[in-house]
Amino acid sequence: MVQLQLPAQTLEPNFSDALVMGGWSEPVGATWDANGRMYVWERAGRVWIVENGVRLTPALIDISAEVGGWRDHGLLGFTLDPNFLTNGRIYLMYAVDRHHLMNFGVPGGTYYTTASQYYSATIMRITRYTAIGPIFNTVDYNSRYILLGETRKTGVPMTHESHSTGSLMFGSDGTLLATTGDGASYNSTDVGSASETYYAQCLIDSIIRPEENVGAMRSQMVNSLNGKILRLDPNTGDGVPSNPWYDPTAPRAPRSRVGGLGLRNPFRATIKPGSGSTNPADADPGTLFIGDVGYNQWEELNVCYEGGMNFGWPIFEGMEAQPSYSVQQTQNLDAPNPLYDGVSCTQQYFRFIDLLKQDTPIHLNGHPNPCNAGVQVPNSIPKHYHARPATDWEHGNRSRVAGFSGNTAVTYDLDAVNSPVPGPRFGGNAALAGAWLAGTNMPAGYQDCSYHGDYVGGFIRRFKFDANDQPVSVHNFASGLGSLTWLGGGPDGCVWYIKYNTSELRRICYTLSVNQPPVAVATQSATYGPGPLSVTFNSAGSSDPENGAITRSWNFGDGSPVSTATNPTHLFTAPAGVVTTYTITLTVTDNVGQTAVKTMMVSLNNTPPNVNITSIPADDFYPVGVDTTYLLQAAVTDPEHGPAQLTYAWQTTFHHNTHIHPETIDNNVSTSTVISGVGCNIETFYYIITLTVTDAGGLSTTVQRRLDPRCHAIAPDGDHRRERHLRSRSFVGGT
Repeated sequence: MVQLQLPAQTLEPNFSDALVMGGWSEPVGATWDANGRMYVWERAGRVWIVENGVRLTPALIDISAEVGGWRDHGLLGFTLDPNFLTNGRIYLMYAVDRHHLMNFGVPGGTYYTTASQYYSATIMRITRYTAIGPIFNTVDYNSRYILLGETRKTGVPMTHESHSTGSLMFGSDGTLLATTGDGASYNSTDVGSASETYYAQCLIDSIIRPEENVGAMRSQMVNSLNGKILRLDPNTGDGVPSNPWYDPTAPRAPRSRVGGLGLRNPFRATIKPGSGSTNPADADPGTLFIGDVGYNQWEELNVCYEGGMNFGWPIFEGMEAQPSYSVQQTQNLDAPNPLYDGVSCTQQYFRFIDLLKQDTPIHLNGHPNPCNAGVQVPNSIPKHYHARPATDWEHGNRSRVAGFSGNTAVTYDLDAVNSPVPGPRFGGNAALAGAWLAGTNMPAGYQDCSYHGDYVGGFIRRFKFDANDQPVSVHNFASGLGSLTWLGGGPDGCVWYIKYNTSELRRICYTLSVNQPPVAVATQSATYGPGPLSVTFNSAGSSDPENGAITRSWNFGDGSPVSTATNPTHLFTAPAGVVTTYTITLTVTDNVGQTAVKTMMVSLNNTPPNVNITSIPADDFYPVGVDTTYLLQAAVTDPEHGPAQLTYAWQTTFHHNTHIHPETIDNNVSTSTVISGVGCNIETFYYIITLTVTDAGGLSTTVQRRLDPRCHAIAPDGDHRRERHLRSRSFVGGT
């Protein structure tokens, strides 16, 4: 997902935002071990170690052949074992490529490591690997152990393009916690058999039971893994005996693994440091803060402080009933009504709305049986009260906290004079739970706070909670940051975050406590041309966050002396007609020895490739209501290089209102992409197809095609085919 337009960046006084490391490929999270080494994971299925500012190669692990990195899916959850430096264990949570799911290790299956099958039914999985000691720089791939999702029947069902995996973390008691999405459609009120979903294939493959064909309502089923907080034994993947619905006869059943429910797309969650018990039998792994991405109105920051809490989705969104879902009469086929007799009581199963009620200080009415209001739903049937968010914010400009007026649930706008929790008015579109910071390097008032954000809004807010995990105040912290996919607290006491749209790892520090490295900025007058070529460089934009003195060092990559000028001019030479590429490195150093590096390139006797996408006309339209497979082909020429010396990078990006969802990059020369037939309502949808071709000298050309919905020719009802998308990753010229 990539943000489109954001306001200018704003920070609190005496805070600075600095780039730590760029050059990633769709980074989605970071963590540290006890020795301070950093681990960054990428959506496609790779985890990298960063030591002393250097990314180590090869990757700690690469399971990209197994990971389904499409739409919003991929490797989204990763964590280290609390005893990683002793046992080397790592844990990963990801969407499984359907080709891998249906063929790898399956009797009669034909598996190809270079094949992928997207836009179809699959599962989400949690696996464990062990890194090879004593330095733990790479994993033993034979140590693979599937904790959850060992078969298509036992994974987290995925029936649509989003709402899949979330965060993976350890509780204070050593249990493994995971957040999962509802796996349902975001395009409709999905209560089962939604035409745009893969429900039919899921039923055929036993990915869901017939009882689970209820769309988003799976979040309300304790017998489903969707829309949940899962609490697992990290050794086996079994549920923990102290879980609220644990069944000792079936420790791997969904109900045995569920710790909380009622979530939609809990993409990011975090544990409050120092909370919880160290004993798994106490059923208290710690207080969990969850950012749940909303549907069409409200984003949520939820606080889970005990097992069995129900955060309401889809019957509730934000503080209140969700208008579309709360009126649905969908029955929970796992919840039989004991009063049913077919005559005086014709409701054989309880509806989901019978089993979840709004929270009140005194539960006067409980959960009455719809066939007899004087009889309560029996305790053998899981029933719940809505755990309202600590804060919710609107897809507009409104933010609220919960309260009560007598025995009625009410809300207060944060900026209202009578709000019990003061704070600013704000809005957003994709909640992102962040980090708790003890704040040893933070000023007074910023210590012992939680920092949460919004992917689309591009902001971070500072939240203060009391000892009972109730909100006390909300404050602005930073805005205009770009697309946030992860927030965390670094070992330096700074707020770290990933800016997804630029593939950067960045941090915000209090400059009076933590010295920030300088910022290296440079431009050049030319990047290519016939040799000899004179190029002027400009580094006047380089700076130091603390306004200290900086020095510059230019290495032109050709063996010539280093230059310390601010704006040097250099003559590059090469044999006539021979493509020669030089890498230029600018190193900026501040007055305490911290450095920043900027690299550039000059390619002599070379020109960029000529590229034209031929398989898609300019300004084309896609049909609505069906999935369409488009071939991706281009005419490419390069005067200095043959076809085998060119690399291709295709990317499909889905634009939805003010944010976008990019696919992973496809390096095939010729390939295909699937366009989902959404659009033609009050929301904005379109796709951008991008091709970048790079020659062996490092020069590249990027071209695009735009696809808009064909709203004057809507597909007839019933014509909602799902094309199976099988493509190779290894053609000539690919990587």
